[in-house]
Amino acid sequence: MIFSDAEQRFLLRQPRGHLSTIGPDGVPQVKPLGFTYNPALGTIDIAGYRMASSAKYRNVQANPRVAFVIDEVTEATMQGAHFLEIRGVAEIATLPSADPHLAAEIIRIHPRRVVAYNVDPDSPGLHTRDVTHGVTHDSAWPGRV
Repeated sequence: MIFSDAEQRFLLRQPRGHLSTIGPDGVPQVKPLGFTYNPALGTIDIAGYRMASSAKYRNVQANPRVAFVIDEVTEATMQGAHFLEIRGVAEIATLPSADPHLAAEIIRIHPRRVVAYNVDPDSPGLHTRDVTHGVTHDSAWPGRV
C-alpha cells in the first residue's frame, strides 16, 4: 500500500493541492488545483479544463518529475499544521470524462517519496518514506522535510 489509512483519509477530505512542475527552460511552476486520489492505482490524478493546452501538461511532457502538496491548518500552532507532500513521476493519460467541462487528458502522479506532517493523529510529527514500485520504505529524516 502506497498511502497509510490516515494519509488516504487526508487525501479524500481535501479538495485542492499544489502541483509543482519544471518547465522546459528549467523554471519551476506551482499551481493550485483540484485532484482525485485513485486508490486502485495509488496515484494522484489531476484533471482540468483544456488540460492538453496547459503549461503544467507541457511541463510534464518535457520533465515528468513533479511534487504535489496537500495542506491544511486547523489551528495557529505547529500541531494545527498538516501536510502531505508527494514527490513522484507524472504521466499523461487519457480517460473518458463524465464532466463536459473537463478534458479527457489528465496528469497522473506515481509517488516515489511521501512526506507527511501531522497527518495521522495517532502518530503526529514528521514521517517520510520512499516508494518503489508500490512498496514503501521508511526513512529516518529527523527534523528534515
